Amino acid sequence: MAFIAGIDIGGTRTRCALARRGKPHEIYRKTSVATPQQGPDAVLDIVEDIICDKLGAEEPICAVGCVAPGFTDTQSGVVIEAANLNNWMNVPLVAELERRLQAPVLVENDVNAAALAETRLSVSTEMSSVVYVTLSTGVAAGIVIDGKILRGANYCAGEIGNMIPSPQYLDQDWQPGGCLEQLAGGIGLAAQWATTQGIPSNTTSALEVFQAADAGDVKAAELINKATDYFAQAIVALVSVLDPEIVILGGSIGLARPEIAGRVRQTLARSVPHVPSVLPSCLGDDAPLLGSLILAEACSGDSSSGPTISSSSGS
Repeated sequence: MAFIAGIDIGGTRTRCALARRGKPHEIYRKTSVATPQQGPDAVLDIVEDIICDKLGAEEPICAVGCVAPGFTDTQSGVVIEAANLNNWMNVPLVAELERRLQAPVLVENDVNAAALAETRLSVSTEMSSVVYVTLSTGVAAGIVIDGKILRGANYCAGEIGNMIPSPQYLDQDWQPGGCLEQLAGGIGLAAQWATTQGIPSNTTSALEVFQAADAGDVKAAELINKATDYFAQAIVALVSVLDPEIVILGGSIGLARPEIAGRVRQTLARSVPHVPSVLPSCLGDDAPLLGSLILAEACSGDSSSGPTISSSSGS
């Protein structure tokens, strides 16, 4: 039986997986490497090496799904911009991967793919309106309404990192990345912590901020509490506009810190008339990777088991 391959290109790690055709929900083999910071070619070189060699597929790979952060034109297969990947502007991802891997490829925004996986494989399988929010290196949402991915007119739907959570930030330039992302995302949190410590921002991480807070550092706790409040406000805005049945929290920070979900629930209960379920992703950090395998299955030509990937825009 032929294999399908999934690729999840992240700002920090790049993950690749194989699954049997017809079984995208069952990862057969996977691996993870640090994402090269030298630009698209370096990332694609390592992806090609992993898919063609290191994963060791015993049968041909008949289709590939690839997900990446940022604005992704799913029709042309171009990553328009990815703020958390160095020099990723107008990258012809589908064309490059098809040339290198000699298989058909579908691409998608990574958070949209995670939302897709949640609607197919998790507790939200019977729900038609689902919001998946990642709190990790950055902050973003994948939105499924009436069973369809909401991408927007410019493939920017769900980029909640651009939200401005307080009037004091209105007159500042927050691009690239966005205001909320720089205040509550992992990179932004680390940068704020570095400023308080008088150290370069590239010498610390969000993990160190949480470790400092857990050890009793008052300043670290203040930064985290403010970031969590800003994040909760963004969820209130999403719920107010979209009225989803469930909000699923993912990403390395969202999954590791259960108190964030508690704060979101508390803020929603005080702010909206109908509070959706707020749960951590049961797919964990595999959600985007499983989404990439669902994409691969959709373009594998297996009409008996391949899902239809639909969109409320851009299709």
